[in-house]
Amino acid sequence: MKINNYNFRLKLIFSYIIIIVVIFGFSAFLDNVLLGLFIALALSFVFTYKISIDSKNESDKLVATLNKMAKKLEDKINEIEIKNQHLVAILESMVEGIIVVDKTSRIVSVNITVENIFSISKKNLEGKIFLEVIRNNDISDIISAVLKKGEFTSCELTLVWPVQKIFQINASPIFEKGIVNGCLLVIHDMTEIRKLETMRRDFVANVSHELKTPLTSIKGFLETLLEGALDDKENNRHFLIIMQNHTERLNKLVDDLLSLSHLESKEILLKKDFFSLYQQVAKVITNCGAQLKKKKIEIKNELPVDLSVNADRDKIEGVVTNLIDNAIKFNIESGTIRIYSQDQNGNIKIIIEDSGIGIPEKDMPRIFERFYRVDKARSTELGGTGLGLSIVKHIVELHGGNVGVESVEGLGSKFWFTLPKQ
Repeated sequence: MKINNYNFRLKLIFSYIIIIVVIFGFSAFLDNVLLGLFIALALSFVFTYKISIDSKNESDKLVATLNKMAKKLEDKINEIEIKNQHLVAILESMVEGIIVVDKTSRIVSVNITVENIFSISKKNLEGKIFLEVIRNNDISDIISAVLKKGEFTSCELTLVWPVQKIFQINASPIFEKGIVNGCLLVIHDMTEIRKLETMRRDFVANVSHELKTPLTSIKGFLETLLEGALDDKENNRHFLIIMQNHTERLNKLVDDLLSLSHLESKEILLKKDFFSLYQQVAKVITNCGAQLKKKKIEIKNELPVDLSVNADRDKIEGVVTNLIDNAIKFNIESGTIRIYSQDQNGNIKIIIEDSGIGIPEKDMPRIFERFYRVDKARSTELGGTGLGLSIVKHIVELHGGNVGVESVEGLGSKFWFTLPKQ
């Protein structure tokens, strides 16, 4: 573009000045920073288009200055765009949910975590009144309080609707020229943390109970013996046998706790090798011979004779022993136990099926939890610690497999575990 006429050139210069004033004046009234950025980008081509001059008069200096200003403005717009991209990347990578609302409680912006928490897309959230799209009065009341008082608020909420979760809500006011113009919500999902805290409390309570019961019994019999029963030849041996049983129960409980702690630490190294699973199960069945004979239970090892796995032999023996032991304990007189396998998506599925008392449906989701018992009195009477199935679960998962149960109360149970094919 070449300008040879002085008056035309002067008018063009004043037009540039007027455009600059209009742009900056209009931007002052923009509430949305991104909208202002887009307008600036749309008009920036005006400033990136440099004026070419032929003459050497005084207006040339002004034109050169305007070109320099245009370059600086272009650089500034690029800098703002880069910073905006960085900000968006930070917000989208945060595990906390971020919601920005304006002074009318209309949602201005959210990050992807909020979409995941409330299962609502960003396009259905932004621009809407908060309570219209996230129908929760508790969070809406927090926003209203922050907009009204202009003070930071933090609280923990247990939501039932639209999702059943526990959230830590931090709400901060957004000020513009000293006036509250919006609210920033930071939402921390505390559901898993609170669940783990509950499990820890239950664990401590259960351990305390499991330790206290045999210790109380042992202490009582010791006091009885010391008060004179030691010379009672008819009963002293009976008391000592009971104390021995409780001591063995305590020892088993401590051993199981140590095993479980070791497994949960993930520091255990599996000593894998190829071995016959059929023969390993046959060995466990032989070891349980006395229990099977006592309850007249028929057990069938229907695993393929040539079935071999690459696993930690001792750990898998522990898994099979635990499951067969439970199948015997909770079986009926003259009941049956079947052990068989199935191919399942590249894994081997081992099933231990019994004809026992079964498990109520409400108890099945928690059956592999530590210290969880369907019938606490019966389990304690049979010598269980409540940790066996939890240990089974951890061992199988360390091998890359899964565990599960199928049961009908009164008709028996099927406990199964999978191991990867090698």
